[in-house]
Amino acid sequence: MKHSPENSNSEAYSQYGSRTTRSISTAPYSIQLVWNYANKVGASIVRIRQHKTRYENTRGDTFLGTHRGLSSVYITRAQPKRTLWYKKLLGIGKANTTMQIFEIPKGAVDLDEVCTTLREADKQEISYPANALSYDDRIASQ
Repeated sequence: MKHSPENSNSEAYSQYGSRTTRSISTAPYSIQLVWNYANKVGASIVRIRQHKTRYENTRGDTFLGTHRGLSSVYITRAQPKRTLWYKKLLGIGKANTTMQIFEIPKGAVDLDEVCTTLREADKQEISYPANALSYDDRIASQ
């Protein structure tokens, strides 16, 4: 099912916006800060749901998921079994592994919960892009 911003109870943001998403540059500053943090920890997709709560870690063909409460964080596996549509080659051995989609319900959202989920996903170090810093390196740089 394609996301339609006009007929949906949620909003989706992407880097530059598209027919079905808004540009992250148009999001409220607090949403942009969470986007930047998600990008820093190596997340590709962050989703805040409106109703369904989940408390688990998942391992799919393409992503490793961390789900806490209404928040889900998806980090691309080191060697995904399926080709990612957004991987743009940037040169030999390099790929676009940055944040792609941030989906949130319209109205008030709990950004503390999504930040906690991002921290947990980051600590797990399940899979990171080759160019991402390790958890210890990121802590040392703060």
